[in-house]
Amino acid sequence: MTDEFSVESVYAELLGRAPENKMEPRLAPLFRAMDVLGEPNKAFPIIHVTGTNGKTSTARMIEAGLRAHGLSTGRYTSPHLSKVTERISIDGHPVSDETFVRIWDEIRPYLQIVDDELT
Repeated sequence: MTDEFSVESVYAELLGRAPENKMEPRLAPLFRAMDVLGEPNKAFPIIHVTGTNGKTSTARMIEAGLRAHGLSTGRYTSPHLSKVTERISIDGHPVSDETFVRIWDEIRPYLQIVDDELT
């Protein structure tokens, strides 16, 4: 883990990026972030589960089925119960604190580029 960030400080920074009272639903920042990051959303098949109830259960069942067939999986769900790293799992296991912080360290400069362009 880096000295500069902890899971808690990364989560606080993420929450500070889009406070609920200042949210402006726009797709341009999302599309630009994907572009700057090299379109990782196109690197693999994605199953997006939507609806009112049962999304986490459904996502976990889909994940279990895919893993039972030897596929590697990633899953994002919300909200978390006790720690933000519970939201993200790789092959059925929550990401470690170190991975969470390392990935944030890697993508943060790219998000700053998008912020600078779109503000």
